[in-house]
Amino acid sequence: MALPFTLRQLEIFDAVVRTGSLSAAARELTTAQSSVSSAIDELERQIGQRLLVRRKAQGAWPTAAGRQLHRESAIVLRTAQEAGRLLQERDGQLRGPLTIGVYDTLAPYILPMILTDFAATHPLVELSFVETDHAGLMSGLQAGVIDVGFTYPHDVPAAISHELILHRAPHVLLPADHRLAGRTHLTVADIDGEPLILLGNTPSKANTLRVLGITEQDPRIAWVTSSLPLTRALVGAGLGIATLVQPDASPWTVDGHPVVEVPFAVDAEDVRVHVAWLKPVERRRPPRRVTELVTFTQEHFTPHIKAIDAWRREHAPG
Repeated sequence: MALPFTLRQLEIFDAVVRTGSLSAAARELTTAQSSVSSAIDELERQIGQRLLVRRKAQGAWPTAAGRQLHRESAIVLRTAQEAGRLLQERDGQLRGPLTIGVYDTLAPYILPMILTDFAATHPLVELSFVETDHAGLMSGLQAGVIDVGFTYPHDVPAAISHELILHRAPHVLLPADHRLAGRTHLTVADIDGEPLILLGNTPSKANTLRVLGITEQDPRIAWVTSSLPLTRALVGAGLGIATLVQPDASPWTVDGHPVVEVPFAVDAEDVRVHVAWLKPVERRRPPRRVTELVTFTQEHFTPHIKAIDAWRREHAPG
C-alpha cells in the first residue's frame, strides 16, 4: 500500500503549523513559498481532506483533521530522524539534539558537569538546556520538548520514566556565629523555636515541610524565598535558619556572611534526586543519547556532590 504522503510533505506541513504561515515556513525551510503551497495542496489531495485554513494576511492554522495529522506526523518525523541518526552512529559517535530540563535549584550542580564532561565525550551531541520549575519540567518531558530532566520525584506522571541518581540527608544552614553552629548534628527538637527561612519552590518546599513535620501555616516560618542564594543570604544575615539538601562549596553567602551546614538527624527518609525521560512508545527504546546521559549522571552525580561537600569542609571558616 502506497503512503498518502512523503516525509518532505510532512516536514513542510509541520513547519506551517508551528510557524503559523506559509511564508514563515518557507523561510525556516529555506525554500520558496510557492513550493510550500504546492506541497500542502498535494498533501491535501492525496489524503482527501482539508488540512489547513489559509487566509491572506492572517496566516494558516490546522483544521480538526490537520491537528490529528500534525500529532501523528510528529511521531513519524521523529522516528525517521532517529533512524537516520542510528545509521550515522554506526561509527560509534552519538549524534543529534539533546535538550536537558533542570529543576532550577539543581541546575548549578548538574549542568556544568554535563556541558563539560559529557559534551567532551560526545562532541557531536547538540546540547541545550532549560531551567524550569517542576511542573514545567514534567509538561516539557510529556510534550517532547525536553529529552532528559533532573528533579525530585514529586508528582511524576505515569508517562515519565525516572531513576535515582542521588539520595542525600538534609542539613541545617546556620549563621557561623549561631549558638548551634558547632554541633556535630541537629534534631528537630534542637531547632524548635528558631525562625525558619523556607525555600518556597515545589518540590523543595514540600521536602522541607515533610522533613520538619510542619505546614505552611507554621508561625516559625519567618520568610519564604524563591531562590537558593537568597535563602542563604537571609540565613547569613541572622534572619533565621534553613533546612536544605543542596550543598554549597562556599562557606560564605553571596554578600560575604559566613554560614555553616550541620547534618540534620531526622526520621524522614533522605531527599532523592531523579533523572527523568519520556517513556518510549511500545517496543521502542529511548534514543541512545538519552540512555547514555542517564547512565553518565547515575555514575557521576553522587561523586560530584561528595566532592563539593569535601571542598567546603576543607575551606570552612576558622
